[in-house]
Amino acid sequence: MPFNIWCLGCNNHVGMGVRYNAEKKKIGMYYTTPLYEFRMKCHLCDNYYVIRTDPKNFDYELVEGCTRQEKRFEPTDVDQVNTSDSAFSHKLAADAMFKTEHHEEDKGKATNDEVRMEKIEWVQERLRDDFAANQALRAQFRKEKRELNEKRAKDADLRARCSLSIPLAPEDPNDKRVAEMLLRYRGVNSHDEQQERRNEAAGRRIFPTTSGPSTSNSEQSNLPSAERLKVSIRRNRDRQINDKFDFGPAPKKSPLTLGIVRKTVKREAEEEDYEDSVINGTSVTVDVKEEEEEKKVITPNGLVADYDSSGSE
Repeated sequence: MPFNIWCLGCNNHVGMGVRYNAEKKKIGMYYTTPLYEFRMKCHLCDNYYVIRTDPKNFDYELVEGCTRQEKRFEPTDVDQVNTSDSAFSHKLAADAMFKTEHHEEDKGKATNDEVRMEKIEWVQERLRDDFAANQALRAQFRKEKRELNEKRAKDADLRARCSLSIPLAPEDPNDKRVAEMLLRYRGVNSHDEQQERRNEAAGRRIFPTTSGPSTSNSEQSNLPSAERLKVSIRRNRDRQINDKFDFGPAPKKSPLTLGIVRKTVKREAEEEDYEDSVINGTSVTVDVKEEEEEKKVITPNGLVADYDSSGSE
């Protein structure tokens, strides 16, 4: 079929390029060109088509059983070069003003189509080396095939271990994040427990002490009331000590502040006596004084001369 038609028997569409076993018959002559008629049966119904050649108009004539699907358009509407007749060519050769007008139109059209032509040239240049393009395409296909085989093997192993007979959907990042959250917060009180662990870590001594290891909440619940009170007092004291430290950026040091700093540490015995006094309810006087940090600045000796004296030795 040379073009798209509509069958008048079943009103179905028949596309261009459909092959038929047609009956060919010569019905006349147009000057020295023979006229042919083709008769063929519709493959969707019992209707017959009759088509003739039209060499005068360079077209086909639909005689019986079908109608043409109209898709005619002007060449200028689809950015194609329009066919020029002899009258137009003679006018271009005779009229200089007419030729100048069309020359300016052609220049404007060439400017507008320059970007499109550059894109077409880029595509042609990219596909010029067909061997490299085919090699890159095959490498990409091999990589995708290898990843697909690995995924199939992983899914088959998971279905075998879980006794599943259904196909597995691809992994979703949102599902993975939800699963991690469910593993992290397994119970309703998980957030409260996490906050309690943070408070416990904040109330723990930064530097290790010789008084003994810290007691967790589970172990603390099994201790007697006196021991629990003792642990609570120690934790509050450690939190207060930690709050005194400045975790910000260290101050800049000048050459005059460089030296040896000597610190004094509180005695552990005084702390134990204070805890026992609170637990037993007895008044024990403990001289706990906050000693200030003594800093001794040692200035390095340099070769400095006294320029104030007028004489020289």
